[in-house]
Amino acid sequence: MAVHNPRGLPLSSNGEGLKRGTKVGEGALREVAAYILDHPRSGPRALTGEALGFSGVPPTILVRCLHEGFNHPNGYKCTPKNVKIGSLQLFMKHDGSCEDIGPGAFPVDEVHRITVLDIRTANADRHSGNILFRKDQDGKTVLIPIDHGYCLPETFEDCTFDWLYWPQVREPYSPDTLEYINSLDAEQDIALLKFYGWDLSIECARTLRISTMLLKKGVERGLTPFAIGSIMCRETVTKESVIEEIVREAKDSLLPGMSEDTFLGAISQIMDSRLDKLTK
Repeated sequence: MAVHNPRGLPLSSNGEGLKRGTKVGEGALREVAAYILDHPRSGPRALTGEALGFSGVPPTILVRCLHEGFNHPNGYKCTPKNVKIGSLQLFMKHDGSCEDIGPGAFPVDEVHRITVLDIRTANADRHSGNILFRKDQDGKTVLIPIDHGYCLPETFEDCTFDWLYWPQVREPYSPDTLEYINSLDAEQDIALLKFYGWDLSIECARTLRISTMLLKKGVERGLTPFAIGSIMCRETVTKESVIEEIVREAKDSLLPGMSEDTFLGAISQIMDSRLDKLTK
């Protein structure tokens, strides 16, 4: 955990967060990144100005705060070194979280919107408690994804999608959702995050590229959210996921010092082979 964390938890010995592939102190950046990457259907928000994107991540910004109520074990002084950096998210009216009710009543398109976000960002913390729900004016259930501090990890080890157990994810994506997925561009996303102040590490950028690649190749072959999500998540704690196997195989096939483009090319070829076997 981070130095001076408010709960007084032990410090991380190696800088890694609670989820593998994440770093202590970067949670706020990831929260904001999830909002930035949740493009509206019409394109990146910087161009359209729409508040909510395709998946409905609440508007989120990075903030700096200074208050004596924060954890200051060495004493509080009104100085720049005591400033805390965090994320501030718009409160969304809701009727509860998806832990409170069964998933049977959730509309297919609402569930699918969240699967697109989680697959793209390799979310390592998507459980039912961080999906809120509310009823709109027509009585339709609307799902609201929150808590994205463990998205875009450096590795795929801890990818977690609770929606894999929901019946809606075995349905194919709609034409509208397919159109949105096909419009995604990982390179544009990486540049957009850099524009807003987060220059992704090579590893995090690689995760975004591979996840987007898998999502687009998967839907091209008619795979459901369940099929694609299952490729990203481990069946057991100790057994590698299919996407981890693909990454490892690509690493083993290349000589040391090969470029990132060459590595991603190897990933693409191996992924094609794996996906083609799934669809035969």
